[in-house]
Amino acid sequence: MSTAFDNLERDADLYTIDDLPESDGKPMAETHKHVLQMVAALNALRWHFRDDPQLYLIGNMFVYFLDSLGTLRRIAPDIFAVRGISTEARRVYSVEKEGKAPDLVIEFTSKKTKKSDLIKKPRIYSWLGVSEYFMFDPLGDYLKPRLIGNELVGGEYVRMKLTHGRLHSKVLGLDLVADGDDLRFYDPLTEKWLLTHEEAQAARQIAEAQVQREAQARQIAEAQVQREVQARQIAEAQAERELAARQAAEAQIAWLHQELARLQKT
Repeated sequence: MSTAFDNLERDADLYTIDDLPESDGKPMAETHKHVLQMVAALNALRWHFRDDPQLYLIGNMFVYFLDSLGTLRRIAPDIFAVRGISTEARRVYSVEKEGKAPDLVIEFTSKKTKKSDLIKKPRIYSWLGVSEYFMFDPLGDYLKPRLIGNELVGGEYVRMKLTHGRLHSKVLGLDLVADGDDLRFYDPLTEKWLLTHEEAQAARQIAEAQVQREAQARQIAEAQVQREVQARQIAEAQAERELAARQAAEAQIAWLHQELARLQKT
């Protein structure tokens, strides 16, 4: 996971969080495709880890930190994850205040950001101690293969090896996969793909429709049971009436026999 700075005192009071800008007015991504990919990936991850109270997942947020000279710097990863902190909402992320840097970063790269993503950002992320740094090229502009992963080893990034077209993230416990123009996530434990927002919506609609069908079937079954109970009650009442009528008739016949026998004696 992320390493701490050795040459800086980690003091939240070194700068005031409330005074830090949360936006620079620039677009969140290079192209429409980049925006959609970023949002889709972040939504899939946040939904998957929705019940994990100690995994902070966010995107396009400023990460503030002090460099080796004590100068306040900032960087805005497309997506980053931090383990061991709460999921409460934040305006910005402060390395000093939180006590650690992000554990994982995903950048959706392009020709325009190539130099920064390949040279500048890895230097910053490795210095901060970001243990996993992934780059994905949604347009296939330059990155070959489209998905590249780096793992921090001894303070330097080492290229991850693709296994069956997948890169495994120890931080997330998931595999990252370049599925054509899309970045997808696979859970090797459940052997299932993380759903996209559209897939999750469709799954919810199917589940809700199934619940409605089951509720209707249950109502029909309960109504059938009620009808059967009513029919049984009617049959039992009819049987009781028939029994009473038969007993009355038998009593009447017995009386007549007794009366006939009395008359014959006289």
